[in-house]
Amino acid sequence: MKLAVVCSENNLEMLPKLRHVFDSLFIESLAWYPRNDLEKSMDTLERCLDYSPYILCIADRESLSSKWLYYAIGHQRGRTDRLTFWVSAEDADAVPEFANRYVIIVGDEKDVYDYYSEVEESWCEETKAIMARRELTERNIENSSRSFVESVQEGDRFLMGLFLEAGFSPSLRDGAGVPVMSHAIRSGHIDLVEILLDAGADLNGVAEDRGTTPVMDAAAGGHDLLTRRFIELGADLEHVSRDGQTAVILAVGNGRDGAAIELIRGGADVEKKDMLGMSARKYATLYGQSNILQALEEITPG
Repeated sequence: MKLAVVCSENNLEMLPKLRHVFDSLFIESLAWYPRNDLEKSMDTLERCLDYSPYILCIADRESLSSKWLYYAIGHQRGRTDRLTFWVSAEDADAVPEFANRYVIIVGDEKDVYDYYSEVEESWCEETKAIMARRELTERNIENSSRSFVESVQEGDRFLMGLFLEAGFSPSLRDGAGVPVMSHAIRSGHIDLVEILLDAGADLNGVAEDRGTTPVMDAAAGGHDLLTRRFIELGADLEHVSRDGQTAVILAVGNGRDGAAIELIRGGADVEKKDMLGMSARKYATLYGQSNILQALEEITPG
């Protein structure tokens, strides 16, 4: 990250302190301060301001109404999120009302460090997104939600990662309202699920086509370890699908003994009935699923 710094003459002693702050954050900076001949130094001010869209104005009571400071403000052309003022606590009351639309740091260099550590993190994410979008373009891949969904369905970890870095939501849904995590599970690409979860995907996102959640898709598909993972993360085990079925009913009905047992041991309601009036216990009894019935006996003897 680069930062342009414009400094009042009375605050020049702050520049060496800032150098240590920016070095620790790996921020490159270019500083400017007014010379005796202000008119001549205005040319160099413009070069400094062009150095980076991020600008820090170190101002004091006297310079808050200076020509060079107003020039710096005008140079931003309304980009209020990139212009920051730094003033001491003693001069805070002199900050004009118009400056309240900008970020104002009141304090010492530690306060500057705290602020720019957050800005630098945001800048890294923004830069990462730009690079990811460029990579997609160079690979002739459409930068679209549809292409993101396709990368998940095909199990392409690298491409999916690029889409996430480019700013696509890990909870994104396709045109039918199916979350990408549901696509990963239904396509059998279970290794992608943890990546989506780490990126912040909705644990209980409901797929509008079937009315199922990720744990329900995992259970129906017989993905035992993933079912257990969802249980450990606190997934809703009692959500009902379009057909009135819960995760444990789907597991039993699809003959997924391992997933059903994980859900039973995880506290799923085995007596809850679907639209046919059947519960997980009744289905297990009807189909003679001894492993499931044994697990039920362990949980609720008799």
